[in-house]
Amino acid sequence: MAVFLSDFLPDSDTSSKLQVVDEGMDKLNAETESSPYTLIEAADIRAILKPRKPFSHKGTYGHALLIAGDAKTMGAALLCASGCIYGGAGLTTVSVPETGLTALNSVLPEAMYLERSHLIKVKSLKKYNAIAIGPGLGKLFEAVCMVEELVVLKVPFIADADALNILAKREDLLLHIAKNSILTPHLKEFDTLFGKHKSWWERLQTARAMAKKLGSVIVLKNQYTFIIDQQGDVLINPTGNPAMSQGGMGDVLTGLITAYIAQGYSAKAAAILGCFFHGKAGDELAVNHYNVTASQLAAQVPVTVKSFLNSSIR
Repeated sequence: MAVFLSDFLPDSDTSSKLQVVDEGMDKLNAETESSPYTLIEAADIRAILKPRKPFSHKGTYGHALLIAGDAKTMGAALLCASGCIYGGAGLTTVSVPETGLTALNSVLPEAMYLERSHLIKVKSLKKYNAIAIGPGLGKLFEAVCMVEELVVLKVPFIADADALNILAKREDLLLHIAKNSILTPHLKEFDTLFGKHKSWWERLQTARAMAKKLGSVIVLKNQYTFIIDQQGDVLINPTGNPAMSQGGMGDVLTGLITAYIAQGYSAKAAAILGCFFHGKAGDELAVNHYNVTASQLAAQVPVTVKSFLNSSIR
């Protein structure tokens, strides 16, 4: 069975209508030539998702570091942290300005705090299993320095929001991010990073080329989010709906992907799981909600994952 790529593109690009998408990730591994466009199915998620072990503890599920927020944009940091916590990371540490510490402790007592001054201590950053940077970070000198530190550290990281805008202005940094990093741009951020495009079809071609060049995963966010892996293959996420069209959704997604990296999943697998369950949680909430907030969605994720696992056992 096949579907047309044009069904997943918001613009009417005639060239895209000729591109066929094979269902099932296993098609990409076939010996015969196949389409680089694959629709993610529930069976693919079942093959990736690992049930929690009976004898496990917080250390089993990794330690995530989120570098986010500024004095006036703490909401983005809190939403990102909620995505990471509800996504199942064993430990979540958030580096925010000290002015945001009260908000962090009040809203998310499960999260730990790291002073911004400690980010320059490279050795201390190596203890984290996953690092994300960008939501609400700002683009001032301090923010630029933090992005620089991560690039110099040569560890994979998840970049979103302001971190993407900083990388867009610093090609010397963008081209030297560690392999297996994850970039999560929406349309405008993507064009800021890689230049203006006339259509989504053009963006996909650029994303494929850049993912291979950087050796990293690009999550191109849209109604149907495209996950472009290090080989330039495009995985289409089918979950998500218009009820989710509210601010903060991307912050939660970044935290969720970071949680999966912390738990030991590869960059590609983490992006797939994060996007799928992010959208599926929104789909389940949309059954009874006209619109869905990012906070609601984050709290729904573990319920959605549990329900998915239970349905797989039956």
